[in-house]
Amino acid sequence: MLADLQSHDDILSTTFGSFANKFSIFSILSKCGARKIRGVPIPSVFAYLFSIAFKNVSIYQDQKSNNPNKIRKDCVHRFLQSPKIDWNKFTSLLASAIIKTELEPIHEKSTLPNRRCLVLDDSSFKRDRSKKVELLAKCFDHAKHLYFKGFRMLTLGYTDGESFLPVAQWALSTENKKMRINEASEVGTDTPGHKRRQMAQKKATLAMLDLIDYANKAGIKANYVLFDSWFSSPAQIFSVLKKGYDVVCMAKKSRTKYTCEDGKKKTASQIFSSSKKRRGLAKYLLSQVVSIKDADGNEKKIKIVFVRNRSNRKDFLVLLSTDISLDEQEIIALYGNRWSIEVFFKNCKSQLRLEKGNHSLNYDEITAHISLVFTQYMMLSYMRRLNTDERSIGELFLSMVEEIKDVAFDNALELILYLFIDKICQSEPHLQERLYVMAELFIDNLPEMMRDQMKKVS
Repeated sequence: MLADLQSHDDILSTTFGSFANKFSIFSILSKCGARKIRGVPIPSVFAYLFSIAFKNVSIYQDQKSNNPNKIRKDCVHRFLQSPKIDWNKFTSLLASAIIKTELEPIHEKSTLPNRRCLVLDDSSFKRDRSKKVELLAKCFDHAKHLYFKGFRMLTLGYTDGESFLPVAQWALSTENKKMRINEASEVGTDTPGHKRRQMAQKKATLAMLDLIDYANKAGIKANYVLFDSWFSSPAQIFSVLKKGYDVVCMAKKSRTKYTCEDGKKKTASQIFSSSKKRRGLAKYLLSQVVSIKDADGNEKKIKIVFVRNRSNRKDFLVLLSTDISLDEQEIIALYGNRWSIEVFFKNCKSQLRLEKGNHSLNYDEITAHISLVFTQYMMLSYMRRLNTDERSIGELFLSMVEEIKDVAFDNALELILYLFIDKICQSEPHLQERLYVMAELFIDNLPEMMRDQMKKVS
């Protein structure tokens, strides 16, 4: 009830206000094609949508409330469904601003090895109960070995070993028309919305290169691209090398053949079985420099490192690095940074309502919702790094929920206080000045956080 008493101008906590101002979020939105057509200004709409996750309600539930000042659903959906907004450009520019302002100065002072990496992976975006969602497809979950209805959310992120920031994403449907339940709607061919729909129907191996281009255009500096064995074919490795990055990834054991120093071509399993392994409790079992070739005959020397599989000590895993100057320990440490994207997916789904926060049938709105969740995560990641906070992203999320409630309570308390004074003054006008002085005295004696917020609002 208290939350309904606030206007959309006061809906956000002071944390988001300072975050938005510091990194010029609304200016970046304007650069990415967000323009006011009519009605409510873009910053107000974005601020309203941003707050939804921290209010623990969906857009639909919030729209059913009786708050007369809230932004109406027509305005919300008109903004989210705009094909003219390039959401990948927005998230990549925002991530770049955070990196350049906050993370790069830390890297320049640090004496630790450079671990600035781009991380690529996909995760399921399920819409199992849907039938008419645009570009809805039957996708295969390789972790559970089951089919589901929805999209494969291919995501590119940035990590320096401490913080993770999402950079760009494609909600991939499928290139196989037989597996695609619904087709794309027609939008202007010169809009970002048209490109989104085109990319959604391409292979992930092609879409990943487009995501790397977004990071390049935003000026995000990184030395390595990390991914799992799904993208580890020689063709993909050479494609990433052409973009100016080295690769550290998990390699397949039995498909790709490598050229050894003796000129023989062997798979990773054959190299392992025919080579002498390190004994004892060594952190890696074997390391060799081999070569790979692409379809055009271009050759590249790489280093493959065999490590023991912790879940099955009789098995082994193969790590691959195109930077052969790295030692084995550094390759293992760099690949370990890839796990940050798995934590990111988990937090977005469990805390920020990635899959359940929006049930639109429109593909542009689904993309916009994902980008809003990415922005919320970036703010939490920034808070954690800025304050060297030991709390998890989930705990920071809950603190933001409480802060939103505190702001609503402060506004409601002030409103009730002054309504009470006005009612008394109607019958006793001579008490007006004295009552207002007493109200100010009461506010001055409140706890500092509440006092500052009430004075700011008043």
